Amino acid sequence: MEVLDTVRAVLAQKGSEIWSVTPDVTVYNAIAMMAERNIGAVLVMEDQSLLGLLSERDYTRKVILKGNSPKRPKWGIS
Repeated sequence: MEVLDTVRAVLAQKGSEIWSVTPDVTVYNAIAMMAERNIGAVLVMEDQSLLGLLSERDYTRKVILKGNSPKRPKWGIS
């Protein structure tokens, strides 16, 4: 099996559903949703506009390591 075959197999098993949150969702709730769905990132959408992407990496680097609260409505991520 080639590497691309492996990637295709993983994506086929994972599915192609796209998950998103609105900017008023707390980082905490976005991370909880990622945990429930076993995903590592979500799109941040307002109406049909893509505002950004929040990943587990963002959470650790831009929230926890900077001392921001994940339960505060303001994301503190830029």
